[in-house]
Amino acid sequence: MSLTSKDIEEIEREPFKEPRFTGFFVSAVRLLTKIPPFKKAISESVGGLSGSIFRCWDIEDYEKATKLSIHALEKYRNKKSKITPYMDHHHWWRFMKHGVDSAKHIEIEELRNKLIDYANTGIEPYEGYDVAYSYLEFSRWKYQLEDYDAAIKYAEIASTADKSWAEPDFILGWYGLLLSKGKAEEYLSRAVEKDHRVLFRIANNDVCKQYPHILNKLKEKYHAESEASPNRDREPL
Repeated sequence: MSLTSKDIEEIEREPFKEPRFTGFFVSAVRLLTKIPPFKKAISESVGGLSGSIFRCWDIEDYEKATKLSIHALEKYRNKKSKITPYMDHHHWWRFMKHGVDSAKHIEIEELRNKLIDYANTGIEPYEGYDVAYSYLEFSRWKYQLEDYDAAIKYAEIASTADKSWAEPDFILGWYGLLLSKGKAEEYLSRAVEKDHRVLFRIANNDVCKQYPHILNKLKEKYHAESEASPNRDREPL
């Protein structure tokens, strides 16, 4: 089953414990990478490609990181694992998230559009945090390009993909208020139902503050504190 944002939040609360065999494993991999056939196989593995992407992040080479992510998506699109087939979906969408996180830092529409095209024909089911995260970023890209219909569509996919994550519904509500499209109050209400912390964000958002009747209804409905959060949220995108 794909992890949701709630699952990830719970996992991150737990202290990390390094497995006892980590040192041995790392040493073995380093030894194998000195042997040409093994070096190539390891560099093209899920772990090897992920490591290459992370190294690109370290040196802020985000274009190369995006291209490596796209390469990984192409490589693993139709590749079925015989040992851990249940991980195929996770690995593919994790590479999609790596690509999205990389493409955030560059404005190369060709690469961004390729990620969107691959996602739209991606591995089903369209469920989990990585799917939702990717589509919400697509939504932001389309918003920046003033393609508002696509922005709303992708945010709706994100909301459906991870029903525990409030962010897509907050963004849909924000779109609704700013663009006078959709059911803004319904989306904002749904966001608060998923995560009551979002109410503070709504209270401090410049667009949302223009609709005090909606904010007051949300405060009354969820019995939340009315004072503003110290963290202002002027622009959710």
